[in-house]
Amino acid sequence: MIAELSNRVWESLEFHEAVRLVEVAWLKRELGVTEGDGIPLEKAEKLVRAAAILACSDQQSHRETAFRAATCVYDLVGCAELPMDQALRVVLSRLGNFPSLATKSDVDTALPHLPFSLVTEELEKAAARSVTINEERLVFTNFQYNLWSKLSAKERIALSAPTSAGKSFVLQNYLVSVFSESEPLTIVYIVPTRALIAQVALDLGVFFRDAGAKSTPDIVTIPPDSETTLPERAIYVMTQERVQLTLASHPEVAAGIVVVDEAQSISDGARGVLLQWVLDDLLSRSSKAQVLFASPNVRNLNVFAHLFGLEDVKQVSSSEPTVAQNFLTVKITSKTKGRVSIIRTSQGTEVEVAQIEVGHPLASRVEMLVHVAAKLGQRRANIVYANGAADAEKIAMQLADLFSEREPTAELTALSDLAHEVVHPNYVLGECVKRGVAFHYSNIPTQLRRAVENAVAKGQVDYLVCTSTLLQGVNLPVRNIFMCQPERGKSHPLDSTDFWNLSGRAGRLRREFQGNIFLIDYPRWKTQPLQGPKDAVITPAIQSTLRDSQAQLIRVMRNQAQPGRGDDPALETAFGRLFSDFKRGHLNGTLARAGFGESAAATEFVNALVAADGQISLAPEVIRLSPNISAHKQERLFGALQAEIAKGRAQAAQLVPDHPRDTDAFDSYVRILKQCYELILGLDTARGLHRFHALIALKWMRGLPLPQIIDEQIRRDTRDKDRRTIIRETLELVENQIRFQAVRLFGCYNTLLGHALTVNHFKDLAGSIPSLPLYLEVGASDKTMISFIALGLSRVAAMRLNDLSARKDLDTTAALQWLRSRQLEQLGLSPLLLEEVRSLLAVNSR
Repeated sequence: MIAELSNRVWESLEFHEAVRLVEVAWLKRELGVTEGDGIPLEKAEKLVRAAAILACSDQQSHRETAFRAATCVYDLVGCAELPMDQALRVVLSRLGNFPSLATKSDVDTALPHLPFSLVTEELEKAAARSVTINEERLVFTNFQYNLWSKLSAKERIALSAPTSAGKSFVLQNYLVSVFSESEPLTIVYIVPTRALIAQVALDLGVFFRDAGAKSTPDIVTIPPDSETTLPERAIYVMTQERVQLTLASHPEVAAGIVVVDEAQSISDGARGVLLQWVLDDLLSRSSKAQVLFASPNVRNLNVFAHLFGLEDVKQVSSSEPTVAQNFLTVKITSKTKGRVSIIRTSQGTEVEVAQIEVGHPLASRVEMLVHVAAKLGQRRANIVYANGAADAEKIAMQLADLFSEREPTAELTALSDLAHEVVHPNYVLGECVKRGVAFHYSNIPTQLRRAVENAVAKGQVDYLVCTSTLLQGVNLPVRNIFMCQPERGKSHPLDSTDFWNLSGRAGRLRREFQGNIFLIDYPRWKTQPLQGPKDAVITPAIQSTLRDSQAQLIRVMRNQAQPGRGDDPALETAFGRLFSDFKRGHLNGTLARAGFGESAAATEFVNALVAADGQISLAPEVIRLSPNISAHKQERLFGALQAEIAKGRAQAAQLVPDHPRDTDAFDSYVRILKQCYELILGLDTARGLHRFHALIALKWMRGLPLPQIIDEQIRRDTRDKDRRTIIRETLELVENQIRFQAVRLFGCYNTLLGHALTVNHFKDLAGSIPSLPLYLEVGASDKTMISFIALGLSRVAAMRLNDLSARKDLDTTAALQWLRSRQLEQLGLSPLLLEEVRSLLAVNSR
């Protein structure tokens, strides 16, 4: 009966016209346009009654319209003459959107004022979606309860849901529940970026503390060496690279639960191949492990079951957001006078909402973004999308200039000081944040990015100018998003799935019911993402590499590829994976799951691998420790090391890298990088680039502050380059050449040297090889500083504390005890660093 009633409402032209009128009226008020009298009370009452009916429907279009209509009526009419708070509560509870009840206090407290029948209806619906964890009752949405039911049943899950669906909240509660027992348990939580390691680890620590968990597991973020005893109850929050290192040094690690956050990254080139490889290893160690593949907006969720040969993966998907989004195209009607028309776009129809005078010329894309955002987003939380780091800085500087009369608050002054302390006194972010404007891109140090995100979440920063980095798992909802000809990478228009992913951040659950996406000069965009699909089709990287780069991959396998910068790490990683499977007798299964069963292409791959096997002496267990470097290149470097070791112990000892604190460390690293650049990268070292990178790597590993490294780069500049450019280039240098390329090369060198020394009976020398890849990744080589970082502190905070500690050999337990014994106010830390330390101690207070 309810379906029939819902259809009758939906088929009413009067209903749809009323919805259109109330939505336009809401938008006019949102934009500050005063004309119009809103909506008559009689029509508002009919509309909210219709919404209460549609909220009972199973059709998503009905439910979304019910939410939008009821929230618009509530915001426009209020509760003075009609009990719209009660009406909205009925609609939200029927939708199962219980979290949104807390958005408005009167809606949150309206239950006792409802008729008894509606109270009973809500209580029954809430009871059917309630769970109790640590003696706390939680009421989930329909989607959340479905996810919870499958998680608590220990099922394997492939999950697709919008950013605002609340999947993280369910997962965090589930992790608390599984640690309520005292049994040993290891969980591996894989995230796509280093920046997300700190965020997820901190969020989990805070959640366990606030949930009153009786037993808190260790949260491990840095790969433990082979001598470290692993905790019995732990959550390893790591990228796939760090998980791979952990598995290599600890063959006993077996995960009971594996969480793959942003699982769509299985399609991302070399890192996607490695992610699959790591997951295969985890499943081989624990065939019964519960696995959660979590992604936003994925169409082919069955891809994970097929790729890993799992028959019991349950698919859970939701495209129903907990907040509504309004898509508003901004048509430039006069570039010289700064006049625009705001047009609401919905389901292929367009309605003009308002004409607005911006008050500034709008000739360029940057001018459009800056002035439209400044006009329409004041005193709200806004994201302005930029096409790259330099673009983000330029837009942020211009926005900050428009708000130059704002006086910075104490919080923004502290954030400004942090930007100067972490990056450089000339870093433009430090001045922008004083005016409530910030920017966000990939090479910004993790701690500063996190501080910026917190400032946006707390309402201290009004405008966040960001690049596509924000798409990589960062959950940062805002009121408005502004885009104009958006691109991802160089000259690549933002595709529709990324567009919808970004758009899902408009609207903050429990703060407001709707969010707005402003599409500026939309007809001139290179693509029209509004017409594109919202969900993506995932193609695993191993499959796309085999299919699209077959000839190139065969050349890599046969050692016929030309060395140099043009080499594709995805090809080398795919070669390593296939060669390892070939040697272990698993190749047919891997090829079949990648869509290459008994075929001519599969035969070519096998023949190329047979030929490679005749040229490679290294065991696959050794090769896989440097997964993104070709086995042929590893064989070449191994041969060079073997030739030196054959000359005797003295020559072998000289191959061992120096510790960063050693006097001759620079010369040691120059020699190693020269060899790696020539034999692995195929580069001409006559220009001495390896010497420069060795110098920066040494400074980074010794824990030198980033501002000092940047200062030296500024002094080195002989072309009078803009300082903003030098700072950006130095950040990129540290991230790409030191924390990626140097980690990759020193990791391969250490692995091959250790193996060569061991097989030549110099095991004691092999044991003396310092952990340079770890030092390079974290930017520290003192054990105490590394321990502070492992506890969750930023590099800057760890560096300050390490300077104060007399002992440089503290493990994490001793480092935490050292912190607990200090008077924090006497440590001389800046406000945000002090807050960081206090947060760490609060999370570890149990």
